[in-house]
Amino acid sequence: MEKRLNVLISNDDGYFAPGIRTLARRIAKDHNVVVVAPKWERSGYAHMVNFFGGITYEKVEMADGIETYAVDGSPADCVIFAIKHLFTDRKFDVVISGINSVLNIGSDVMYSGTFGAAEEGTFHRIPSIAVSLRTRHSEKYDFSADFIAENLLEFIRCSHENVTLNVNIPSTEREDILGVRVAPITYRPYEEKYEYKYDRYGTKIYYVVGKPDKSVIYDENGDCALSEKGYITVTPIQMICTDYEALEDIKRNSEFKL
Repeated sequence: MEKRLNVLISNDDGYFAPGIRTLARRIAKDHNVVVVAPKWERSGYAHMVNFFGGITYEKVEMADGIETYAVDGSPADCVIFAIKHLFTDRKFDVVISGINSVLNIGSDVMYSGTFGAAEEGTFHRIPSIAVSLRTRHSEKYDFSADFIAENLLEFIRCSHENVTLNVNIPSTEREDILGVRVAPITYRPYEEKYEYKYDRYGTKIYYVVGKPDKSVIYDENGDCALSEKGYITVTPIQMICTDYEALEDIKRNSEFKL
């Protein structure tokens, strides 16, 4: 019988989101699960941490019976708070962030609260996985939850102290998936503009809106192109992201003046 792991699950969609609840129920069949996730949706928060603003939390009773805490903070706050306050007496074997309701492929990971929560786990030397699904507004998370559960030990094996695994599942249906590919992230620019609304005081509030730039041709071996073809992509992303080739080039060829 395999060891039951201690699993911390978080996300950026909120503790109540169907993706995190489905994942938590599935993982809890085989392992010890706690959910510590934002009280409200916190998409796009990246790796933000409330160093100065402070956070609050509450334990919430969920119908699925899984121990759950709602944190009024960012996704990364949730992971830090779980490790450094709520469960100081527990060693987590893995942090899973998700299941997100849209893909976090390519350079989207820079903005992703889902990825930010997972990377915070990596920062604390815990194997960590960010999981995202192209739901197309469906609430069908069973296949993706099964996929993560069935491959959890392999994901843990592939993680290490400087790598967060970013997993993207392009469909809710098993029959749509062509396979699993390990792939690099791809540059994914957007066509963006700002629109505004007036608040009740008459102040203009600006909102960025955009969509991926369709003129960009993605590397056929990168995560964006493979996701579009129907492959699940698994990408190891470094937390300490120094470019050592550029570092050596700058050392050799640059002179900085004081």
